[in-house]
Amino acid sequence: MRAVILVGGLGTRLRPITYDIPKALVPIRNKPFMGYTLDFLREAGIEGAVLSLGYLPDQIQEYIGERDDLDGFTVDYAVEDEPLGTAGGIKNAERFLTDDGPIVVLNGDVLTGMNLRSAIERHEASDALATISLTSVEDPTAYGLVEVDHDMMVRRFIEKPSLDEVTTNLINAGVYVLEREVLDMIPEGCEVSIEREVFPRLQSRNRLYAHVSSSYWRDIGTPRSYLAASQDVLSGAVGLHEDFKYMDMAESVDMEKNVRILPPVSISSGCEISQLATVGGRVSLGKNCRIGEGALVEGSILLDGATVEAGAVVRGSIVGPGARVGQNAIVRGLSVLGARSVVGEGNVLDQGIRINPGVVLGPRSVSF
Repeated sequence: MRAVILVGGLGTRLRPITYDIPKALVPIRNKPFMGYTLDFLREAGIEGAVLSLGYLPDQIQEYIGERDDLDGFTVDYAVEDEPLGTAGGIKNAERFLTDDGPIVVLNGDVLTGMNLRSAIERHEASDALATISLTSVEDPTAYGLVEVDHDMMVRRFIEKPSLDEVTTNLINAGVYVLEREVLDMIPEGCEVSIEREVFPRLQSRNRLYAHVSSSYWRDIGTPRSYLAASQDVLSGAVGLHEDFKYMDMAESVDMEKNVRILPPVSISSGCEISQLATVGGRVSLGKNCRIGEGALVEGSILLDGATVEAGAVVRGSIVGPGARVGQNAIVRGLSVLGARSVVGEGNVLDQGIRINPGVVLGPRSVSF
């Protein structure tokens, strides 16, 4: 059995980080997200995958090409010339799906500990043409909801309901098992949504079933959810079936400089942390990051080559590759700095401010 991974989107909700890095490669605990996706499929016994690519495909192909641990797991690439939507992306991958039997499809921005093998078995035991995995959420009004009956047949889709319209807290978890007949329903070379166009047709024919998972699930597509996913993995809250270290720290970090490292943290190679600096509270530092004297980095993600200068504070935020936070500046409140951007000395960034790649903020301004 093979899978199709949908990674063709622009990642607009996660900008400015995704101007330079495709969403499928943003790091979580210093491992590209695509690595978790491939591991998820391999652990379920899936034999290979087709990556439906569109945006920045070369970076993703380069990452796969550098992996030497896939052990027979085959990867093919279906690159879109123009956006085809979720169903169109699956159809575009069809030429690589030469085996008989159902296929697995998953959105490339979903981090989950669900039992994929169980979903496949449920699909094969039913009369479904498609089985969609569902998960429950605390705030159903933020999502499209899926109603099912006692046999787990899908009865109705409800698009982002108001509070008085909520009848369930189950949402689409972005993992599907499809029969080949479903691919015949998708026109070739057209932009088609599987969620809005294909699944309702299957539901009307009583051929769409659901598998409900209570395992960990998170869409990493926004700064808030990406940061939360990183912190969840660091804290060990996610059952991802891999060895977990309470503290991943490169040997190059000099612990004799009177620095404070408060686990869980992930600190990659080439990082330099100056004396009296504090790093902790579920922090991930990419390669060659620089933390200045007396600086504080807490509950944040710093991508490769990021710099936090002396006395600066980064709390609950994301700092892009090569970005710099100047002396005594404060970056907090889910702020996001794009690649190579600069926050000048004494600046304060708060309340989800996003700075585009290469932008330089002069000293001592305040942005909320």
